[in-house]
Amino acid sequence: MTLLTPLLVAALLSLAPSPSSAVTLQSIIDAYGLDSGSYNFTWPTETLDSSDATSWINQEWSTNGNKVDWGGNNIVFTADPSTTTSTLVRRAHHSTKTGSSSSAATSAVTYPTITDLSGEAPALRIEYPSGSYSKQTGGTQFYAQPLNASSSDASDAVGNSSRNGELERMLLAYDIWFPTGFSWVRGGKLPGLRGGNDPHGCSGGSEADGETCFSSRLMWRTSGAGEVYAYVPTSQKGFCTETDVTCNSDYGTSLSRGGYSFATGRWQTIYMLVILNEVGTANGQIELWYNGVPAVAHTDLIIRSSDSISSIGGLYFSTFFGGDNSDWASPTDQYVYFRNIQLYGGQGASNLTGSNAESGAAPSAGGSIWALGMGVVLGMVGVWMGL
Repeated sequence: MTLLTPLLVAALLSLAPSPSSAVTLQSIIDAYGLDSGSYNFTWPTETLDSSDATSWINQEWSTNGNKVDWGGNNIVFTADPSTTTSTLVRRAHHSTKTGSSSSAATSAVTYPTITDLSGEAPALRIEYPSGSYSKQTGGTQFYAQPLNASSSDASDAVGNSSRNGELERMLLAYDIWFPTGFSWVRGGKLPGLRGGNDPHGCSGGSEADGETCFSSRLMWRTSGAGEVYAYVPTSQKGFCTETDVTCNSDYGTSLSRGGYSFATGRWQTIYMLVILNEVGTANGQIELWYNGVPAVAHTDLIIRSSDSISSIGGLYFSTFFGGDNSDWASPTDQYVYFRNIQLYGGQGASNLTGSNAESGAAPSAGGSIWALGMGVVLGMVGVWMGL
């Protein structure tokens, strides 16, 4: 690394935005060329029990296979927690047993206890029953794909022409609320993005081979520490020893664990950007802003090794406690709320400088410096706009 590089980094850090100068959603959309399509997930105007909520999501949100994969009985549209202190549920149990697992679950319909919205939009509430952890015992999972590329020959805003019109870059935005007193235990999954022809792999220990799928979710960890939790290839030389990368040979890879922290008792905003790498080059990007402040920036990723992963598919709404054993289980019935879920898509793979994915060379510093510089630029835009 030349002397110029650390001097440049120091200069950029001196200009880095403070939390008071958090960037706007629109500035991210403009900076990364996310102008090929957008979708603001439609919301009901009344509270819905779990049966009606699941039907709404399947009908309105373009779920893969037109179904919630599991956990439909844990989904409710209810009063915004910022307008009420109630997080109670009323669950009507039935004797019908479902599933083929050794401990079959009792089916149920969950009802919101507060149905008067006082003119406010409802929030999406996900339940994590006491003792639940992964294995479809709590939370929910579905894959929503409402976006398509608008043109087969469009070019993106940063100059990398897309060959096939697929959405090779996508931003997910949503608000999230953890109730006061939420017990974090060891951690849990939160919604993110996924892509590839396999809609079910690249999670739950099904590794990413670079050809069939990838996924990029969020996780909370002990005490609310946040990270990006990704199923992407990890075979490139030096990747698993990079700062802020924690590989797990059996499960996903943690990116920037503790780079931000979730709070309780208030709404928080997440923006997560994924840009596919050029096939053969380690220049894929996963970046995250927490309440508008840059928190995660990885720009030397191999997200795909083949053109068979040609597009980012959409919202991977996957949330549960765990972890694969009871050490991760929720100690009580707990809930997390979501609102303002949005997707923005753009065309063109990453055009950052990156190492040859086949050579196993160590990643260059250029990509991370570029990401830092972009964060500074966006922050300065925020200052200029008076944020």
